[in-house]
Amino acid sequence: MQVHIGVDDTDSPQGFCTTFLGFLLTLEFKRLGLTFLDLPYLVRLNPNVPFKTRGNAAISLHLEAPNLTIEEVVKLLSNLISKYSEKHGKTSPGFVVVVGEVNEELRKLYSRTLREVVPLSYVKEQIKKGAYGEVVVGGIGRGRGVVGALAAVGAYPLEDYTYELLLYRDHMERETSKLVDEEILIEFDRKHRPLVFATYDYVEKRLLAVPRGADPVLLGVRSLSPRPLLEFLEVYASRALKSKPVGYIIYKTNQATNSHLHLKKEVGQVRPYDSVVVEGVVKGYPKIIESGHVVVELCDGEGCVEVMFYRETGRLNRVARLLRPSDRIEVGGGIIPRKGLTLNGEYVRIISLQMDVIIRNPICPRCGARMKSAGKGKGYKCLKCGYRAKTLEKSIEERPRILEPGLYVPSMRAYRHLTRPREIVGLAPEPLGILLSKGVFASRMISLNPGKQEEI
Repeated sequence: MQVHIGVDDTDSPQGFCTTFLGFLLTLEFKRLGLTFLDLPYLVRLNPNVPFKTRGNAAISLHLEAPNLTIEEVVKLLSNLISKYSEKHGKTSPGFVVVVGEVNEELRKLYSRTLREVVPLSYVKEQIKKGAYGEVVVGGIGRGRGVVGALAAVGAYPLEDYTYELLLYRDHMERETSKLVDEEILIEFDRKHRPLVFATYDYVEKRLLAVPRGADPVLLGVRSLSPRPLLEFLEVYASRALKSKPVGYIIYKTNQATNSHLHLKKEVGQVRPYDSVVVEGVVKGYPKIIESGHVVVELCDGEGCVEVMFYRETGRLNRVARLLRPSDRIEVGGGIIPRKGLTLNGEYVRIISLQMDVIIRNPICPRCGARMKSAGKGKGYKCLKCGYRAKTLEKSIEERPRILEPGLYVPSMRAYRHLTRPREIVGLAPEPLGILLSKGVFASRMISLNPGKQEEI
């Protein structure tokens, strides 16, 4: 019997982590001897929804469970969620158990939750109708996390994916002291780039693999291949980490795939909090506003929308400053309601560029100053020396463009979890190999009981 388990919304800005709960569930199901159909999934959903906690991550596990009843699975989930969920106003934990194969409606739900806001009431109605097959639902409070939990199940089987190795410290430990040797991580990153990515920002000189929040994650290493992750565990972990982790897990994930930016819409069709792609032409020149953010007006046959490129996007912000009227571009990003709707740009694809033309009034032939219009049909006058002429014409200056057609992405400091880094564009993930069959994708390293630090 296939059993698919999804969990979402168990963390908050103050702490805990849905992936840590996935780690504990994985350990328990491995202990019970169940067969995993795939690695555990870390599924990032629409990053623009207003009620997300931090990274908007859900997890799912995909199992063959011939000797385990659904009641036993539900009890195990309820107990762990009750113990390892953050108690916070923004948190609304939910879980699902889907019995049997993942159907097409679940896969459609996954696609929708990547790009839109999906109401809990809609999902509950679909469950009641049996659209998602045999589903058991649980949670705490309103259980809004049921939406993400079902979506994480609907991601199976992931077709576009990467891997992430997560190592955990004691989940009760909220200190933010430095527990990772930066130089060792840089050594590892330089050896395996570009298979390993988003580990260190060499421009900003900032470690990206270590979270800054108060949660159980000690370190996260992202890769297109499981091989470097296993090498990190075997060779680098003992050198890089200043305290021994309680355990590790390797997730298959939709991170770094741009999977939220596949839906193209006309301007007139976009809705608040959509993750969307819009194509059109630039109207007017870019405006540089307070704090160095850049606003570009993008128009198609349906209307116009303001596109915001924040200063923090670095490279993308600089590209936006160089856009000119009538350039044809494609922008992917999130629709945010402000005064009207604004598209927060996450990438730009330049399709075609117009010549940058500057039209100037003529130069005074007597003194060399720039002349002014003397009025309609009256030619030009020089304010400096008084010279007038009706026969002079404006000068047309064509300036070369610095930009070229192609894809432009933000600097590393502005990457979101789903952003496809520039260094892995065009690269495909490597298959699991022995990872799943040997069961080496998750393990406890020391006791989860803080009072007992014995080896497992």
